[in-house]
Amino acid sequence: MDKTGEQLSLKTRWLFWRARMSTPALLSRYDETKTISLMTAINGGLAILTVGVLAWLTNLPLVFPALGPSAFILFSAPLSKAGAPRNVIIGHAVCLLCGYVSWYLMGLLSGMPVALETAGWPLFASATVALTCSCLFLLLFNCPHPPACASSLVVALGMIPSWFNILLMGLVVMWLTFQAVLMNRFVGISVPIWSPLRRDNP
Repeated sequence: MDKTGEQLSLKTRWLFWRARMSTPALLSRYDETKTISLMTAINGGLAILTVGVLAWLTNLPLVFPALGPSAFILFSAPLSKAGAPRNVIIGHAVCLLCGYVSWYLMGLLSGMPVALETAGWPLFASATVALTCSCLFLLLFNCPHPPACASSLVVALGMIPSWFNILLMGLVVMWLTFQAVLMNRFVGISVPIWSPLRRDNP
């Protein structure tokens, strides 16, 4: 077999293997719950691993709690409204802003920065206002993504007082989201690149 034939053979084998191991093909052969559970676990773990490696290499705080539930939705329900890239990215942006504004205003009213160490009414008021505004605007802007509310609370509780770190959180969400799009498409799931599909339900 010449070199061209060998390359075609390798390409054919690769395409055959990829088609056989795609999510639709696996669902046709195995139990749906077990297949989705396994794919979600593998892809979600790999996605967070890349963020963790970036955090390790750059020594930046790139891993935060809200990434976990976001990754779960992106891989377990990628065709849902909550799993659409638009809603994940805008949802987190809205909630990060709500958290920061609440934290800042409560700091002005109390005369001291809101933080877990200080506790008191400003801490609980900041969390309450942040979550209330987050829920309101997620629905008003039609970008429902429940895990984003965790981002709002993290900022509202004074755990991320730096604008630089808040910007990093937004960039990491974008990285995770489009990484999930690529990974889902690689395994044969036709996920949207931005807006949710019209047939999706929340």
